[in-house]
Formats: sequence, structure tokens, C-alpha cells
Amino acid sequence: MLKVGLPIALAIIMFGMGLGLTLADFMRVFKKPKAFLLGAFLQVVILPLSVIVLLFIAPLSAPFAAGMMILAACPGGVTSNILTYLARGDTALSVSLTAVISMLGFITVPIITGFALANYMGEAAPELPIAKTMIGILLITTIPVAIGMLVRRSNLSLAERMEKIFGPLSAIIFIAVLIGALAAERENVIPYIQQTGLHAIALNIMTMVIAIFAAKFFLLPKAQGTAIALECGLQNSTLGLAVAITILGRTDISVPIAVYGLLMLFTGFGYAMWLRSRHVDVENEQF
Repeated sequence: MLKVGLPIALAIIMFGMGLGLTLADFMRVFKKPKAFLLGAFLQVVILPLSVIVLLFIAPLSAPFAAGMMILAACPGGVTSNILTYLARGDTALSVSLTAVISMLGFITVPIITGFALANYMGEAAPELPIAKTMIGILLITTIPVAIGMLVRRSNLSLAERMEKIFGPLSAIIFIAVLIGALAAERENVIPYIQQTGLHAIALNIMTMVIAIFAAKFFLLPKAQGTAIALECGLQNSTLGLAVAITILGRTDISVPIAVYGLLMLFTGFGYAMWLRSRHVDVENEQF
């Protein structure tokens, strides 16, 4: 059920994302290159490296370790955009990061997944057909986003009406996917959380802290730093689950991804609400 449902659910989520995007969201990359490049570098390079360091310090079993690395390969999700808005961060930057890195995911995700399987599972790793994986991710992420954008470009009023439906629907689907992934291993949920929960929390907090200090170092406005921190801490777990379960056919690899997807909601929401509660105009203030 999950093998079939996950790609469909992810395609719906990505289509909903596309309904809210325009070419201006991609062109914004050139208007704020420093903030975008920093956010992209942290997500594509530093996040996977953080997993390597974390697993070196506190090793996990091979499937769980591979799952953590696959999670790190995933771009930020729609949740990061919502929480950035709630935190009064730079929502436009958050959307740009999510959109661009998601569109490039059909290249970056297979490469990092291949590294994860070879490095942590060796001969026990399931087969990863690179071309098939790239096409699969293209079909369930990049193309649905592009279709959503085309709908918005051709009929703005229709796109806005659909967005009101797909926005809440995406959140419901995301939660349902996490519950479904955990339910598939319901007999082992508590032990799995005990085994991977601390790693998930550690990775989540570590990447957000790194992003915050990187933004400070590069003297970015606080709103941009907030967007980058949340983008680095809230991954598209649905994509990770689709790779683990649908493409690789391994529910055990999906466990840390599902656990992270659940726990990141609490840390991300808590951080966003803490920033919002301060009632500070962060638009031009530097970190």
C-alpha cells in the first residue's frame, strides 16, 4: 500500500507547491545570491556531512545509518515555508530554496543515496538503479511542481482556488504518510524511536544551529537566517520515505526518516513560535 501511495502522495504535495510558485521565485536567487548560495550549500553539502560526523560519533545499524543519509539528501519541504512565515522570516527565500533544490533533487538525491548504500550497507545494500531512480524522482517531484506552475501561469484564479485546497491537503497527506510509515512497523515503533530518536533530534538541532551561526558569520539579515535555519532543519521526509520504501523496497531504511519527520515538527514549530513570541521586526535586523 505504501509503495503505491507514497509516490502519489508526494506528487500531490509537490503539485500543491507548484501552484504557489512563479518564475520570479527562481529568479529571486539572483537578487539574493549570498543568502541563497549559503542556504543551498548548507543543505546540499553540510547536512550530509553532519550525518557522517554524527554517525562516526554515535554509530547506528547499517539500514538506519543509510536512512539518515537518505534523509539528509532530501530538500526542505513545504512545512519549512509555513514555519518560516510564522516565524516572520524571509518566506520568499525559503520558497526559493525549497523550489530550486527540489527541482534539482532528481540529480542530488540518487547520488547521495548511492553513497549511503555503498558506505553503510556494502554488499547487503539493495540495488539502486540510478537512471530509474532519477526518472522516478523527476516524475514525482520536479514534473508535478512544473505542472502546478503551468496551471498558475495559465489560470491564476484557478490556481489560487486550488492552492486553498492543496495547502491543507498537503499537510494532511504529510502527517498521514508519517503515520503510515510508522504503522507499517507498529510492533517495533517504540524500539525504533529509542534507537533513532536521539540521532534525529541531534541532527535536527545541529543543522539548525550551524545554519544560525553561518548566517551570523555572513552578516545576513535575521529574516534570511531564520529562513535558512528552518529550511535546513525541516526536510521533505515524504521524498525520503518514497526513496526508501518505493524505490529501495526497505521499510527498515525508512524508520529514521519517519522518526525524524515526526520529531522535526516539534522542534521546528517550537523554534518558529519562540521567534514569533519575541515580537521583533526581523526584516532588516542582522543576526
